[in-house]
Amino acid sequence: MKITNRTLTYLFILVTGGSACKKFVQIDPPRTQLVAATVFSNNSTAIAALTSIYAQMSSMADICWFTGMSSDEFINYGTLPYANVYANALIENDGDRMVNFVWTAQYNFIYQANALIEGLRNSTGVSEDVRRQLLGEAKFIRAFWHFYLVNLYGDIPIVTSTDYKTNLAAPRSPVSKVYQQIIADLKEAQDLLSEKYVDGANMETVDRVRPTKWAAMAMLARVYLFSGDWANAEDRASAVISHSPAFSLPPDLNSVFLKNSPEAIWQLKPAPERGYNTDEGKKFILTDIPNGAYGVSLNTPVLAAFEPGDRRRTDWVDSITVSGTEYYFPYKYKVSTGSTITEYSMVIRLAELYLIRAEARAQQDRPADAAADLDLIRNRAGLPGTTAGTKAELLTAVLHERQVELFTEGHRWLDLKRTNTVDLVMTIVTPLKGSNTWKSYQQLYPIPRTDIKNSINLKQNPGY
Repeated sequence: MKITNRTLTYLFILVTGGSACKKFVQIDPPRTQLVAATVFSNNSTAIAALTSIYAQMSSMADICWFTGMSSDEFINYGTLPYANVYANALIENDGDRMVNFVWTAQYNFIYQANALIEGLRNSTGVSEDVRRQLLGEAKFIRAFWHFYLVNLYGDIPIVTSTDYKTNLAAPRSPVSKVYQQIIADLKEAQDLLSEKYVDGANMETVDRVRPTKWAAMAMLARVYLFSGDWANAEDRASAVISHSPAFSLPPDLNSVFLKNSPEAIWQLKPAPERGYNTDEGKKFILTDIPNGAYGVSLNTPVLAAFEPGDRRRTDWVDSITVSGTEYYFPYKYKVSTGSTITEYSMVIRLAELYLIRAEARAQQDRPADAAADLDLIRNRAGLPGTTAGTKAELLTAVLHERQVELFTEGHRWLDLKRTNTVDLVMTIVTPLKGSNTWKSYQQLYPIPRTDIKNSINLKQNPGY
C-alpha cells in the first residue's frame, strides 16, 4: 500500500474514530488494530498523524471571533447563532449550533491527541527521539484545548482516553481539577519537547509551527497566571523571555505577524491550496461592508482604548468607508487572499509573556519590576513608560495594556472573566449591542444539549 498524505489523513481519521463533526461522547473506539499498526509503524507516518491535527486547528480564528463578539471587541453583522453570541443573549439551543466551532471541535482535537498518546505507547516502530517529541506535542495539544474549554465553559469533563464508554460517563470536573490536569500535561510536555523547532521529518527548521519546550513553558506561564500562582507564572515567563536571541520583540509592528516572526513562540501554518494565508486575515480584513456570514468590525471600546501616539492604533487598525459609513477592522494580519504564504496564525507570542510577568510581579508587590516589563511593550508602541506606581494601579495598567496589545487574539474575554471585571464591563457594553441587559451566567457558553442527552453525568451550565 502506497502511503500518501491523503492516505495518512484517512487512516488517522479511522484510528481516532471519526470526523470533527462527531460529538466527543459518541466517538467510537479505534476500528482495527491494522489501522493503528499502519499509522504508528514508523517515524514518518506517526509524525504525519500528529501534524495533521495542526492542519485542522484553523479554529483558533474561531476562538478569536467568538470571544471578540462576546466581549467588547467586535460589532457583529452575521446571522444566528452568532447574533446571540454578540448580543450576550445565548440560549441553550445555541450550544448545539456552536459545536463545530467550539465544544466538539476542541474535544475532537483532545481525542486525537489521546489516540496519539495511546498509539505511541504501544508502538515499536517509532524511534525514541521521535516518540518523545510526539508525546510531548500530544500532551501539549491536550492541555491547550482543555485550557480553552475550561475558560469558555467552566467545569468540564477531563478527557484523557479514547475509550468511548469512559468518555460518555465523564462528569464535569471542577475548574481547579481541570487546571491540575493541564499543568501536569504541560510539565510532561516541557520535559519531552525539543528546544529546537522541527519539521515533518523531525529535523531542525526555521518554521515555528510545531510546539517546543518553550511553547510548553509559555502555556504554563499563562495557566499559572490564570490560576493565581504568581511565582510560577513569573518563573516560566522569565524562562521563555531569557531564551534570547531565539525570541525578541521586533521594533516594526508590521512584522510581528509574519511567518516565523522572532516574536512567535508558536504559530499555525496555513495550507497554500486554500487560496489565502491565515483565517484571521480572511475573516477580519474588510474590503466591503461586513458580510452576513461571519462579518465583524471593531467596536468603539477597542478604538477608544488606544492612547494618543500609540503605533498599534495606526499599524494594527485599518478602515474602509462604504456609502459614507466607516468600518474599522484589525489589521495585524495584512493578507486576506492569495496563495503565496507570508503570514502564519500567531498562537503564542513573546509580548504576552512580558505582560504575564508584569502582572505576576505586580501581584507579588514588586512595582518597579512590573513597570519595567510594561514599559518594554509600551515603548515599542511609541508610548512613554507607565505612570502606574501602586499595586492596584499597575494591575489596572496591565489589563489595559493587554487590551490594546492583544486585541482580537482571543484574550480579552478570558481576561475580563479571570480578573472579575466582566460584570462591570459587560453591564455597560451589552445594552449597546442591542436591547439585552447583561446576565452574569452568560460568561459561560451553553453545553450542547445533544451531548448532555447522550451522557450519563453531563449537566448544563446554570442559567440555560
